[in-house]
Amino acid sequence: GLKLPKTVYGQHKELESLQECYNHSFNGNHTVAIIAGPSGTGKTTLANRFAELVLAGGGLFLSGKFDQLQQAIPFSALSCAFNEYCN
Repeated sequence: GLKLPKTVYGQHKELESLQECYNHSFNGNHTVAIIAGPSGTGKTTLANRFAELVLAGGGLFLSGKFDQLQQAIPFSALSCAFNEYCN
């Protein structure tokens, strides 16, 4: 099958921002990061790369994806993330 590189190209600034949020949480601060943007811009790749870093450090990473078919349901992406975590 097709293997995609794990390197995040052109998103180093965004990855650093996510890492800063994660580091900030170690000081007892609550942190939520939302990755948003048009389709095809590498959001999933960025999230997956960040998840690897968080999980490797012993952190908790929740991920939810917005489904256009559920756009009438408020917070559907957050609901998806928590449902996956709880199951």
